[in-house]
Amino acid sequence: MAPTKAAKTDPVRLFRGQDYAKLKAKCWSEAQLFTDPEFPADATSLGFDKEVDWKRPTEMVSCPQFMKDTNRFSVMQGELGDCWFVSALSAITQNPGLLHRVVPAGQDFTMKYVGIFHFRFWQGGEWVDVVVDDQLPVIYGSTLCFSSSRNNSEFWSALLEKAYAKLHGSYGALNAGKSYEATEDLTGGVTERFLLRREDLPPPPDLFSVVAKARQRGSLVTCNVPGSCERECDNGLVTGHAYSITGARRCRVNVPWKPYVDLVRLRNPWGDDTEWKGPWSDGSEEWRLMPKREKERLQITEADDGEFWMSFEEFKRNFDEVFITSLNPHTINKEAKEQLYNLADVVTEAILHPDQIRAPEAKTSKVWEVVTYDGSWVRNSTAGGSPNDKKLFSNNPQYMLKLTEADDDTEETDTCAVIISLTQKNRRVNQLPLHPIGFFVYKVDEGAEVPTPATVSWFRFNAPLFYTKKFTQTRTVTHRLSLRPGRYLLIPCTLKHDQEADFLLRVFCEKVAVMEENDEHPMILDTTDTDEVDARRDSPPETPKVNILRGVFLASAGDENEVDAVKLKLMLDHLFSQVEFSLDLSRSLLAMMDGDLSGKVSYFEFEKLIHSLRRWVRIYDEKKDEESGLLSGHSWGVGEALRELGLQVPRRIRALVVVRYGDQRGHIALRDFLMATCRISVMLERFDSHRDPEDHHASIRLQEWLRDTLYC
Repeated sequence: MAPTKAAKTDPVRLFRGQDYAKLKAKCWSEAQLFTDPEFPADATSLGFDKEVDWKRPTEMVSCPQFMKDTNRFSVMQGELGDCWFVSALSAITQNPGLLHRVVPAGQDFTMKYVGIFHFRFWQGGEWVDVVVDDQLPVIYGSTLCFSSSRNNSEFWSALLEKAYAKLHGSYGALNAGKSYEATEDLTGGVTERFLLRREDLPPPPDLFSVVAKARQRGSLVTCNVPGSCERECDNGLVTGHAYSITGARRCRVNVPWKPYVDLVRLRNPWGDDTEWKGPWSDGSEEWRLMPKREKERLQITEADDGEFWMSFEEFKRNFDEVFITSLNPHTINKEAKEQLYNLADVVTEAILHPDQIRAPEAKTSKVWEVVTYDGSWVRNSTAGGSPNDKKLFSNNPQYMLKLTEADDDTEETDTCAVIISLTQKNRRVNQLPLHPIGFFVYKVDEGAEVPTPATVSWFRFNAPLFYTKKFTQTRTVTHRLSLRPGRYLLIPCTLKHDQEADFLLRVFCEKVAVMEENDEHPMILDTTDTDEVDARRDSPPETPKVNILRGVFLASAGDENEVDAVKLKLMLDHLFSQVEFSLDLSRSLLAMMDGDLSGKVSYFEFEKLIHSLRRWVRIYDEKKDEESGLLSGHSWGVGEALRELGLQVPRRIRALVVVRYGDQRGHIALRDFLMATCRISVMLERFDSHRDPEDHHASIRLQEWLRDTLYC
């Protein structure tokens, strides 16, 4: 798939085709409240066993409100294990512009209320608009079962949670997750993960500066307490629980041995009195060491609202992960942008140069270049896994990145700041497990040639400049690199081969970057002479073979001197005993030769078809696997066979051939190979007939497109 350059106004896809405006207008004209057939108010949408009632806000309170006084205290987690989502939601409330990108304006319970609402989430490179009705699960008569607002008459957060549950199939699908999944889904941003307890991957020594500046720049910062289940500890923290970091400040203190203390402010999405009880907690004695003015700047509250302060040293001892989601300016609206530094400030200052604090007035107008590719790892084809097996590794999707010029004002001269982010798509939505993923970056020397695609031997003689050292079972892997201008080969991969998934690869650069798939272009290779030699070799005019061929044809054709698909099948069965020809294959082969679209072939068309089939069978026998007796779906099987037949096809298309015609091991039987070759040949030739000789584009009318795709 071609790269998609993010636009200023990103298009929005309607989830399951439901159009909010049309549905609302229909309900209003019919004077009916909307009932969502795609996410019914029953146990299927709940996703687990629990006794609940479903009520609309108008049935719970006298004057329901959609959104009123929204702030970081607004959202409270309910009886669903989605603290990872609620913590992200709390973080996004600190930027109204971001929040309104997810919660479109013009929704309430007054003007033309018909019980329908909609929300937007970023999913795998695009924004998705999700419609819901306002029937919500309740317990004890009218108490919301899951997320709610602190204001009992406000319902935006509960409805948003319902839309997110619908997007993923059920409320139960939201049980357990990482907070960065939600921050990315709410912003379209790119996440960097910092591990606090891994000796092999220690956090940067100036992590507090990173967190502080990320907060200043508007990035969303969330974190986790280690643990496999939620349990409140004596210190007030909850194991296996996600929190949002709502502030970070270096404060002066009145002690002789240390003039300052680094503090972070966190919020428990439960929104109650379950808070940190250690140093710098609400009402602790440590606050006496801080000057009054400093405390006033912090706007300290001691309410049971789930928010608390703690020292950064205690934070590192008690938490195990920090996620910083920096915002992509191409995925947020104008109102949100006005409150933020652009991505060059967010990423470069908050991540790459954490030792520098930039003043608020030092905003710039730079916008980062973002290159995006959608790809897939397909079992038995492009899912090559890590380089443990270099022969398989070379089958992974490959991308050539070209950095055109160095960044401005960098500490390290002649370098480019590059953020590479690899995301598995739609795993939670489709209830599929995450794979351990990573990527490799190879520097291509100036003037050096790289095969398209890079081969097994190329990888044997070229070492990666960078690679993911620890493959983790996570949705997104992000790394920041400092690279010199030039060409780089990027290989996204799973840890093990044949692990299937769709992925989104994003590369952020300050300067113009060009990235394209490092693969073959589809084309018909020049094999005319080879075909003629094969034809003469297989059946010279003077040999008995031609007489036999003509005799078989005339016996079936009769006086008409033409045969249809049924008769063609009988002749092919007679001439190729090793192939089981189906009527469908016979029809496709006939369509390939049927130049006048009559539904029949003449002897000369039949003769040419037989010569082609003999050659296809011969190439198949030469390339098939000796052990299985079948053609391997991997590139060195199908790819080499097709190329020798004069059909050059990119690996992503060959992957579809394996999916369509291969067995569970990715092997392709002879009959299926003949069908695939026939259709590829037909489509390439018909495209060429419409192609502009000056480029690789074709102009075709709908009627011709229907004809060419239906009759093949």
